[in-house]
Amino acid sequence: MKKKKSSQKSKIDITSKLKISACYMVKNESKNLPRSIDSLKTQVDEIIVVDTGSTDNTIEIAKNYGAKVIETEWQNDFSTPRNLAIDNATGDWIIFLDADEFFVSPKKVRRAVENLSDNETILIPRINIDEENGGNELSKDWCLRIFKNTDYLRYRGLIHENITNINDETKLSYVFGSDDLAIYHTGYGLQIINSKLYRNLELIELEIKKYGRKPQHDMALADCYAGLKDYEKSLYHAQQALNSDVEAVVGRGNMYHKILNAMRALKYSDEDMLKVADEAVTNLPNLPEFYAERGMILCGLNRLDEAYISLHKSLEVWRNMPKDIHEESYFAGAVDVVYARLAEIEAFVGNFKEAMNNIKEAIKLNPRNKHYAKLASNYKMRL
Repeated sequence: MKKKKSSQKSKIDITSKLKISACYMVKNESKNLPRSIDSLKTQVDEIIVVDTGSTDNTIEIAKNYGAKVIETEWQNDFSTPRNLAIDNATGDWIIFLDADEFFVSPKKVRRAVENLSDNETILIPRINIDEENGGNELSKDWCLRIFKNTDYLRYRGLIHENITNINDETKLSYVFGSDDLAIYHTGYGLQIINSKLYRNLELIELEIKKYGRKPQHDMALADCYAGLKDYEKSLYHAQQALNSDVEAVVGRGNMYHKILNAMRALKYSDEDMLKVADEAVTNLPNLPEFYAERGMILCGLNRLDEAYISLHKSLEVWRNMPKDIHEESYFAGAVDVVYARLAEIEAFVGNFKEAMNNIKEAIKLNPRNKHYAKLASNYKMRL
């Protein structure tokens, strides 16, 4: 018999063993699903997998893990199958991962959830990694993947769906989880990504038509068009998102990133780009990437003294980033580029010893980069 759920559940005693349900919505995830389940199977009491039409052996894999598998037709709506998984979960708490996400510290998950169980939802750090280049960190953001199993928490949205309090959409309490709840996210190949982006565009436009435009739609469209290299549209939607109600928009750093990338691709002047970088530094002073962006632009303007200071500032901010900064950051995937540019500046003024020190740091972070190896060889001959 299905456990009757109530939004009036008694407060959970964190000294007791909570019942935790792991939930997935999948389609053709035979490659990714095993690693994800392996990262949480010892920490949860049940696994619910909703399959939306796999043609590979995803269903068989899920069943081999003892998961309850529910098959349903895809209806151009990401929330419906997710909510179906929640409806079949009997745990006190739900961990809802995508198949290409997995926990960094599997043995710490249950205790970390128990320690935060007097909250309603938990935002956890997600580290986006590049599997094809040794698992290097590309960026870090925060996502809602863990929440109480109540009648009033459900996903809403055809695309880029979010957990919502369906009784009052203005009320949703959350807490930021520790690094014990961090997950890795691997992503997909270029061909798969492009097909997903076109699908996402269709769903976003459908959702706008049905429910009206909201700031998060501009954010989603900026991401989609950036992925498809339609930089005019990406720039427009990123600017719209930043100009909207800041309370409704998270990930401002991502939008500044999209704007600068689009301006660079569209060959905007360095002066115009510098204005955006300066604005980003002013509004997001604890993110290192915009000091780096500013430094790179200043190099293009041949203002090397200022560029040198700004690039060093990015490294200083990166090393001392407070733990309570929850903005999305892509700097981890660009630290080597900063060191390499500092090396070039040092070499330009004839300081080849310091240039060598910087290029060595770049090589440590990105040992496969042939350009860095060539620079190191050139600097070594000048010492």
